[in-house]
Amino acid sequence: MSASLPDFPWDTSAEAEALAGSHPDGIVDLSIGTPVDPVAPVIREALAAASSAPGYPATAGTARLREAAVAALDRRFGITGLTKAAVLPVIGSKELIAWLPTLLGLGPADVVVAPELAYPTYDVGARLAGAQVLLADSLTQLGPQSVTLVYLNSPSNPTGRVLGAEHLRKVVGWSRDRGVVVASDECYLGLGWDAEPLSVLHPSICDGDHTGLLALHSLSKSSSLAGYRAGFVAGDPALVVELLAVRRHARNDGADAGAGCHGGRAGRRRSRKAAARAVRAAAGGPVAGAALSRFCYRLFGSRTLLVGHPR
Repeated sequence: MSASLPDFPWDTSAEAEALAGSHPDGIVDLSIGTPVDPVAPVIREALAAASSAPGYPATAGTARLREAAVAALDRRFGITGLTKAAVLPVIGSKELIAWLPTLLGLGPADVVVAPELAYPTYDVGARLAGAQVLLADSLTQLGPQSVTLVYLNSPSNPTGRVLGAEHLRKVVGWSRDRGVVVASDECYLGLGWDAEPLSVLHPSICDGDHTGLLALHSLSKSSSLAGYRAGFVAGDPALVVELLAVRRHARNDGADAGAGCHGGRAGRRRSRKAAARAVRAAAGGPVAGAALSRFCYRLFGSRTLLVGHPR
């Protein structure tokens, strides 16, 4: 399998990195873009407080976590019409991008379109599924080519390009006419500079209809949580349910304790043990997942997201 994949990107830059590092003023590393700001104390405290998590986390995450993500997307980006059934936590956005074509059942007959200059994992994920990859920045470049999945990335990594509303609407309309899934990598959506980025799920782009649309979100850059592997995908409920159904077979899936806590036991004070079960999340290992679920609810549920780039 590895022979069918390109060289690992950061391995190819080792020689250039060594040369830059020999400069007397040191190196300015613009490669992987890992956060350097310290993790906020409230996050570290949440991780420590939830460090006793012996059970398996639910692949779907807790209902409370998914509801908090829905609220955050509305509050921060004006995305409306989502429910918790349309959100799925993932172990960082790279994990989802790498496996999305496989999870959607793509194979050799399918074509995945990605930007010409883009995150290498778009290409790698398609290769892992055995699908074909086509690099194109414009729909007109595709011609009569039959396509299954299109990746968008706005703001772009690495170019910083922000796709305008008209461009996004054209992609959505074109994809719907052809039954193509659009996966919009929105990990940098809150970090716009000269232009205000819009989500593919924004009502001005999709008219409130999320059919065939997936938006990928991450806390790695916006909240310096790359080491915590916290991300989620939101959009078409039918696609999200399919992703969950497949991912559950690849994980040790625990029960969604949040469902019980928000069902018949609503209004009752939960026991310490029940509360511990309710904070388990699908991101990371059992220990990290528990802390992340509690933290992410606190984070998403607050009035502002803990980011180093106030809007």
